[in-house]
Amino acid sequence: MQSAKGLISEKEQTVFWVERHTGQIMLAPDTKLQPFRGWERVACATVAETESMSRRLAKQEFEKFRSLKVEEHIRYKQHRDRLRANCELRLAKGCISAADEYATRMTIRNLDAKDNALYRLLADEPDLSRASLNIEKYESGTIKAMTQKRRGGGGGGLL
Repeated sequence: MQSAKGLISEKEQTVFWVERHTGQIMLAPDTKLQPFRGWERVACATVAETESMSRRLAKQEFEKFRSLKVEEHIRYKQHRDRLRANCELRLAKGCISAADEYATRMTIRNLDAKDNALYRLLADEPDLSRASLNIEKYESGTIKAMTQKRRGGGGGGLL
């Protein structure tokens, strides 16, 4: 086998499954398994291919996270609107104490912060320059520990 810079041996390849119709990506649970019906197997033979697929997977997961947050925000919108109306009504009528007024204003501020967080999430794009899968983060520490040169305590030196 010819060794080239960036090539990964066959047993260490990262394997992804890609759904044919939607393009959804999944990290293969086992590199030897055949994909589910309707999925294709993609084996990454170079570091660049693995990085590219990892970025696609990270972007897909970010989009999924974003859509879940939007759905959650929409689902609780009526409750938040009712809470905001009650707080504004309480402020207009006059609160019973300074602490009550403070809590009411903090509730409104928190509702505004949740809205602003959603708007930032909708406007932001994921930073894929540092994207990696959880297993890659775990494996990078293991690989680094295994490849570092051992220092000191060798016992081979002269006194």
